[in-house]
Amino acid sequence: MTAFIDSTGLGVEAADRLATDRALQGVPLSALLAGFQTGRAHVLRELGGRLRQHEMLADDFVSALLELDGYANKLQNRLVEAYRETELRLARTAQAARVQALRELLKGGPVTGVVNTGLAEDRHYQVVLADVSDPRQARRAEAVLAETFCVTVDGLVCGVAVQLPDLSPVADVLAVVTPPVLPKDFGAVYQACRAALQTGRCRGLAGAVRLTELAVDLVTDGFPAMGRMLADDLLAGLAGTDEFHRLLASTALTYLDHGGRVDATALALHVHPNTVKHRLRRLGELTGFSPPEGSLAEALRWRWAVDTWIRSTGAWAASETASPPQSSRRNGSHLSATSSHSPT
Repeated sequence: MTAFIDSTGLGVEAADRLATDRALQGVPLSALLAGFQTGRAHVLRELGGRLRQHEMLADDFVSALLELDGYANKLQNRLVEAYRETELRLARTAQAARVQALRELLKGGPVTGVVNTGLAEDRHYQVVLADVSDPRQARRAEAVLAETFCVTVDGLVCGVAVQLPDLSPVADVLAVVTPPVLPKDFGAVYQACRAALQTGRCRGLAGAVRLTELAVDLVTDGFPAMGRMLADDLLAGLAGTDEFHRLLASTALTYLDHGGRVDATALALHVHPNTVKHRLRRLGELTGFSPPEGSLAEALRWRWAVDTWIRSTGAWAASETASPPQSSRRNGSHLSATSSHSPT
């Protein structure tokens, strides 16, 4: 019986090669097993014919069939194992290739690389970039973004999805979230997110922050010298060492960030509206600041000056809240998904 099996060439090595080749060719496992069963039936018929020629006893015949059946089961199990192993290896290789393609696309690689990411070229995706460097924070961020196409780029955790999941579990981590964009724009979007993270760090922000909410800060941060000149020109009456002056400036920034609304400013700072009015009036006496009822450009000049002055004096600690005034309008808890999070 052993000699017959050896003559067929149906060894374990042959089963490995067959399963690996069929997996690489994309042949379904069911088709592979169907072919194996056909071959098994042929071998049984061939064996039966040879045994009849030798006029074997019934007991010997049954024993030979049982031996062959056991060996066939062993080969079938090995076929399945080898096929699954190859499938898993291919899946890992394919995923690694997708990750690398997305990483290159985010870092400004050619847009022709979109096809290698597995993303649809004509579909819009949101991108989130988390400001994490500590491995424990990175693992938390990756867990939250597990349902997205998640990669690590330049040490930062980045997720891509049609709609992002709820980011509130990592509310202590600054994460910049983009509007839906096409994959061809990922390079420019990633650079904007990197800059936005730096802007957010400078202002002590945490949690999910929409990229578009930081648009003004991103632009003004690009011209620091102009910000310093505006601060020197408009806020010459303030002393950076005076805690009350820092409080006035923080209140003014929150006021400007809330569209010049006293009630919204008071709510953000957890004070009475009259307190806000008093501080703004006192700031006006010291600097000439007045509620910007005129042009948007004038309001922007004041905001740029106040923001620069605050950051140069470390005035965040002077406000009633533990976080910077701007953070009151940038609560990331609302950035949660209401539908599928599938990246593709």
